[in-house]
Amino acid sequence: MQEIRFSVKMKVKTMYRFLIHHGYAGMSGVINFVISGGALALLVAGVGESTASKAALAIVAALFTVINPLYLYYKAAKQVKLTPMFAKPLDYTVSSGGLTVAQGEEMLTVAWDELRRVVETGKDFYIYLSLTRAYIFPKEDLSGQEAALRAAVKEYTKPEICKCKFKG
Repeated sequence: MQEIRFSVKMKVKTMYRFLIHHGYAGMSGVINFVISGGALALLVAGVGESTASKAALAIVAALFTVINPLYLYYKAAKQVKLTPMFAKPLDYTVSSGGLTVAQGEEMLTVAWDELRRVVETGKDFYIYLSLTRAYIFPKEDLSGQEAALRAAVKEYTKPEICKCKFKG
């Protein structure tokens, strides 16, 4: 395998997409929308006679569809601004030995068998090291190497951890 090299300068929009994906993908996202949708349906149906009960239903209806996404944007902006690691670009090398991230003199290599999950979305790859920690690879920073990254992931990880968009 030929090495894949690229740099990522973390942006608020990239971190926001990750937080939205992490918070809304899977069963928890479905449950959140069912709760908000149910509250909206009850509000529209006129359930609740007091102003307080109507206000509570309106808050629950907006919680996962308006309030939480706004909070996640705020959290993404704060995290990108306050995390020293995001002040400079991170340089990544993907090879048969694993994933190496470097910044200045610091360097860390993670072996392929240490990865917990790999997810591809329309705009990013999320390489999970644990349930909540992940390398975020925006496709816009991969310089056309998305197919090579997909192929490396397919070759070096177990099929059950890889949620990539394979063609053919």
